[in-house]
Amino acid sequence: MAIVVPYLALDLREAGEERRRGVLDAIGLRLRHSDRELHLELSPESPLERVVFDIAEQLRCEALASPALIGVRANTRKAFDEWSETARANGIDETGIGLMIYTISHLMRYRLLGIATSESVDEVIESTRFALAKLVGHALRELAPAIESQEDFAVPAREIARLLAEMAGDGEEAATEVPRVVTENKLLIPIDWETLEEELEAMESDLDGRSGVGGDYRVFTTEFDVEKHGSKLYREPTRRELRRELDGHVAAQSVSVARLAQRLQRLFPAVVESGWTSGEDDGHLDPSRLTQVVVDPANPFIRRLPRSVPTSDAVVSFLVDTSGSMKAQRFEAVAVFVDTFVRALEMADISSEVLGFTTASWGGGKALGRFKAEGQPDNPGRVGDTQHVIYKSADETWRQARLSIASMLKTDHYREGVDGEALLWAAGRILRRPEARRAIVMISDGVPMHTVTANNNRDGYLGDHLRNVARAVGDDIQLGAIGIDQDLAEFIPRSIRLSLEGTLTIGTYDALHHLFAQR
Repeated sequence: MAIVVPYLALDLREAGEERRRGVLDAIGLRLRHSDRELHLELSPESPLERVVFDIAEQLRCEALASPALIGVRANTRKAFDEWSETARANGIDETGIGLMIYTISHLMRYRLLGIATSESVDEVIESTRFALAKLVGHALRELAPAIESQEDFAVPAREIARLLAEMAGDGEEAATEVPRVVTENKLLIPIDWETLEEELEAMESDLDGRSGVGGDYRVFTTEFDVEKHGSKLYREPTRRELRRELDGHVAAQSVSVARLAQRLQRLFPAVVESGWTSGEDDGHLDPSRLTQVVVDPANPFIRRLPRSVPTSDAVVSFLVDTSGSMKAQRFEAVAVFVDTFVRALEMADISSEVLGFTTASWGGGKALGRFKAEGQPDNPGRVGDTQHVIYKSADETWRQARLSIASMLKTDHYREGVDGEALLWAAGRILRRPEARRAIVMISDGVPMHTVTANNNRDGYLGDHLRNVARAVGDDIQLGAIGIDQDLAEFIPRSIRLSLEGTLTIGTYDALHHLFAQR
């Protein structure tokens, strides 16, 4: 069989080590995250549609790479960029279909990986990008939200492929041009999965070895880990009651959400042009006022200027420690704090999500049972069942998530916390977002603590992992931490200490400015 993707066409046994590593990493991610039989079943039949669909699936798999795999991410990025440069040099823009494939590759890459195009690429694709964005923009926007499900993702991917094929036409030229473009621009790689099995298995092992972001961190088993939406924690009547309670706490604070939204819009600014302002004495000549030039040549107000509208291209993720120790650290105030920020960010047209981390049970749970059954080996790594909670996803509005957010007020699910892995999880989610600016705000009350793991590994095991993860994700994400009556700077340098006692004021909500304002 063959997969038709960018930058994977080379002889793995003859290529240089750096290039070979990038291709192997890309193929490894494909093997890990894509079901080959399902992909073949879902694939379109026409050549052009197949090319576009395969590219989309490859980029989906690369977007699912853990942010801990720093080397993998760098290798695949470099491999793509090298292919992109070579394709331009080979004249991929000299044919309509070639330019179409090249442009949609970059558009989907930006949507799924958040990697913007360079100036040299922009010069080649600008006009085609504009045309394709109007044609497939709706389907492009649906890619990232469906990224976790290969089958769901195939729906917008096939739609993009179909629309491009319709745009190219079904004539003889398209039928002959696609194979030529694919071959000349290295879009096709024939893969014998069986003959590469040993090599790829070794590479998979290498991926697993890098998952600890350096150091000796490992996980004994992930089989019993849980990810839940906040709406699944408690029954709806309970969540509605909690929401009424949270609304009461929010109303008791002296904070204007609209005022906070204005401050946040200045903190995460972006400006877009939206039409023109007429009647100016400077700028471009206004075509609608040309008659005034004849009637009144002395009139200076016949020009126009682009009108700029402030908006934002940012996403903020709140990662909240919902472990047992937070029960004593004003968890109600944290819920009010986060809920207010979410409403203000939405008013400022800034995406947000609220995540929580705890464990699925006290004392190690089923993972501990397996650990004991296997003879309690030395230095087992994390032994326990984690539970990650999505109180609000970035694709949900505050109104859609309001009952889920209110679940933070009930502490039955507050147990223990594995901070480093939670931060990796949050980083992986936000890196798949299309926004150009990404920020994570970790809210915790101190040193990571998971008793069984701490008792069966060296001192400082969990804290060192959090420190390593924070250092790694900081390359791609603005990471800040809010310590609730504690200082988290030893783990996350960009940190502030915050007391949530008493009534929350607008000054309390300066926290994000202290963390992320340009210095």
